[in-house]
Amino acid sequence: MKNCCFIKTMCFFTRLLNSRRKGESIISTQNKKKEYFTRFPNEYIQGNIKTKFGVSRKFYITYILIDKYRSYEDYSWIIIRKVLDFYGYKTHRNKPKAFKEILDVLEYMINNKMIEVKQDLDSLSYDTGIEIKIIPDNFDFPDKFAKLTASQFDTIMMADSSVNRESILMAFLYINSYIGCRKRNDDGSEYENAKDNPEAFYRSIKNMAEELSMSKDTINQCIEYLTTSSDNIPALLIKKEVGSIQPDKSKPPQNVPNIYVLNKEGYKQEIEWALNKMLELYKVNKFYPLKSGNYRFK
Repeated sequence: MKNCCFIKTMCFFTRLLNSRRKGESIISTQNKKKEYFTRFPNEYIQGNIKTKFGVSRKFYITYILIDKYRSYEDYSWIIIRKVLDFYGYKTHRNKPKAFKEILDVLEYMINNKMIEVKQDLDSLSYDTGIEIKIIPDNFDFPDKFAKLTASQFDTIMMADSSVNRESILMAFLYINSYIGCRKRNDDGSEYENAKDNPEAFYRSIKNMAEELSMSKDTINQCIEYLTTSSDNIPALLIKKEVGSIQPDKSKPPQNVPNIYVLNKEGYKQEIEWALNKMLELYKVNKFYPLKSGNYRFK
């Protein structure tokens, strides 16, 4: 009986993995030109999720996996072990704290009518298949989202550094949420005002660390991973050091934030547009070389 239930569960799970998504989110294992992506809501990444919503950071990977295994009919199917695998947790008879945090995330989504789950959450084990009915009106965020592609997620999953995957994922989603996705014409061409909306991140690391409740050292380590290529795997982000400004000649120069853009075709143009926007922002005509020491612009 148990084997029969297990086979039934895995067949349904496999069917969901191979399902096709509607609209821009379609992924086809046979079409190399299209790639699946998740639209992760900005409001859950631009700030401290625990303070703003009372839910743990396990929300990030849980949301992504639910969306990743989503079918045409807005059903999804996950197991808690899959979520724990992201963190590299070993499973024991005594369930780790993370297990309860994942259940709390599911309960939060249920209470906020993002999903429906008929099963009793307290009855779940590591490998219990959780059938989830997604409520698109509350789960989906058609505007103000960070796009996370399958290849970007895979690159983060391959992280083998002193910084955990969750921190790297958070840093990437945060930066990507400000990079945004500029609207284009139906044929893919740019609007005339494209240069006014560069797809680039140029906020300060200090502000980023405060919003995510992470140390600047951890943020810098995450960015180091995201901007470094290795083993034929391209970096997810391109970094451009901007330099310093000296609007008041009676005061020492101040370094301004670096620019980060997605490592994709056209990134040099995005950097150029971002540099021009920063000149406008700081009301200066040019940037000077980077200054050593604590001369960071706030």
